[in-house]
Amino acid sequence: MAPQSSSSGHAAVSIDGTSKIPRQGSADSSPSLIVQTNSLSLEELKSRFLGPSLLTFATNTRNGTLQSYNVELFKSSTLPPEVFDNCFDLLEANMSAAYKATSRGWNPRKKREEMKHPAMRYLVLTVVESGDKSSFVGFLEFMITEEEDVAEEFGRRVGVEKAMLTVFDSNKGARRFYEREGYDLDEISPEPKVLRNGTIKPSTYHILSKAFWADEDGEDDDENDDEGGDEDEDE
Repeated sequence: MAPQSSSSGHAAVSIDGTSKIPRQGSADSSPSLIVQTNSLSLEELKSRFLGPSLLTFATNTRNGTLQSYNVELFKSSTLPPEVFDNCFDLLEANMSAAYKATSRGWNPRKKREEMKHPAMRYLVLTVVESGDKSSFVGFLEFMITEEEDVAEEFGRRVGVEKAMLTVFDSNKGARRFYEREGYDLDEISPEPKVLRNGTIKPSTYHILSKAFWADEDGEDDDENDDEGGDEDEDE
């Protein structure tokens, strides 16, 4: 989840044609894998790729008590309307200003359509209150796609090569958070534009990625990233 007090997130698990060494026992990263995974029911997805420890957990509060949380998996078509509204409202509150500061702008209608894409999946975080009641805390929306914590573990278990995400250039804290988690600029991240007058115009967003598997020399990509320095979320 994103590092705000209430959080929203977007992530895409990616398949890259330059895949090196697949994880032992995992399926090959291929378009057929994408189709097969996206066709699974929610129960199949949970049983195959999400362990119990990812769906129910507890953390210590400042007063020393345990606070319990649940994570629920939804397809865009099964997300209850009130939960969808919670997700959209949180995204709008957290990110609309960042969108408006770019050439893309903020378009609520288009964003809602994007969030309802048939392949979109949601992990919704709720905090357990008294009795059986729980309240919305945050969410992560993601797709298993050819182009591009919980989302990473899901991707590893599916067998794809890396996770990719988009972060606004204005969201410096988010980028620092992602870099500390091992993400780096992806090769498809847009380059700065050089205008005719020689002015360099930086991109308003960046695409970051984190590899799941080892390279051809057998070294883990994450370990190599760690050696490169201290490597913060946007959507």
